[in-house]
Amino acid sequence: MGHNKNLDILRGFAALIVLLCHINALSGRFDLIYGRLLSVYYNFPASLAVLVFFILSGYVIGINTAPLTTGFLIKDYIKKRLVRILPIYFIAIIFTAMLGHYTWPTIFSNLFFVSVPLGNWMEENFPLWSLNFELIYYFVFIAFSYFQISLSKTIIALLVIIGLMFAFFHNKPIHPLIISYTVGFLFWITGAYLAQKKDMPHWDISGSRLIAIFMLLFGLQNLNPFGPVMKLLKIAIYEYPASYNFPRVFFYNIYFYLFAVVIILGLTHKYTKYGKYIMYFYFVTLIARALMLAKVYGWHYIITDHYTTPVLAVVISILLWVLNFKISPTITKMIKSTAALSSISYALYILHLPTIIFFSRFQASNIYMFWVKVIAFLVALFGVSYLLELKLQPIIRNFFRKKKVEVTS
Repeated sequence: MGHNKNLDILRGFAALIVLLCHINALSGRFDLIYGRLLSVYYNFPASLAVLVFFILSGYVIGINTAPLTTGFLIKDYIKKRLVRILPIYFIAIIFTAMLGHYTWPTIFSNLFFVSVPLGNWMEENFPLWSLNFELIYYFVFIAFSYFQISLSKTIIALLVIIGLMFAFFHNKPIHPLIISYTVGFLFWITGAYLAQKKDMPHWDISGSRLIAIFMLLFGLQNLNPFGPVMKLLKIAIYEYPASYNFPRVFFYNIYFYLFAVVIILGLTHKYTKYGKYIMYFYFVTLIARALMLAKVYGWHYIITDHYTTPVLAVVISILLWVLNFKISPTITKMIKSTAALSSISYALYILHLPTIIFFSRFQASNIYMFWVKVIAFLVALFGVSYLLELKLQPIIRNFFRKKKVEVTS
């Protein structure tokens, strides 16, 4: 199977969204005086971007992994996954540990990917929680592949389980990680399932419609109608205390599930007649949510409460989908240039937050020094990510390949 550059665009795009989200959220900490210049009146959809990472990860594993039917194949699969994840991950842990006052149990629990269930992750690098999920899904996939468990039936089973959990525990406390792991795995295993569907007809989707799908990213999270619909139906949702800090993959994230499916289908040009209906579903529900907000609070609320950008993104998405036209080669080339971020997206993802925290230690004395600081931050983050991903990682990968050759010979 050839390398799909469209998926690189998605991976780079998702990494950029997470980066922008945390720069925006921590702009005041990044610089107490001038940090507001980096702040925008919009909540970047980082949570949705992580779920996109999950379905994309499942797809990439599914498309690149032969059936794990022997011990040798399983060992090779595990080695490849660990070689890909661990070196840069350990560097991120060491870097983060240097920034905060962490106990050795906290550091070791992060090193061994058990910080999430133990509840002692590093606040200076909170995005690492998703690596715990990824590693679990990698190992669970071994059983699915070895025993040839039907992925389509697994997806149906997961949807039923999530439905039952919601029915019985929507207004009662249940450990949030039970829900988080289950919902997250639904996204991940769906990606693996889509990778296996090689017989799907080709989807000759236009450039404007692909961009329309991407534009929905900027409206879905902020305009998610889950909460209002639950209130309308008078279904009480249990509110966890603010002090109860945990990775929030929750019931309301199910709303993003079909979107995650359609964006993978669009980028891999796999056609299903339900694709367009999925888009219509989101157009209708998102516009209904915006109109509901305007009716209850007035249009000024849309403008003053972080909703201008999401609503505008949805409107542009609808126009691009309806007009259905080809994109000029120049614009296509510009969009494809974001695929370059894919090659450093992993390092960028797990290093950006501690890098923001590190540079927050140096407060700018004037506006000129502030912009020098911003440039230094970007150069450091992207430069280190480049060195780790494109220089160090190949050396490590080649080292283990040579060891494999030596053993087999």
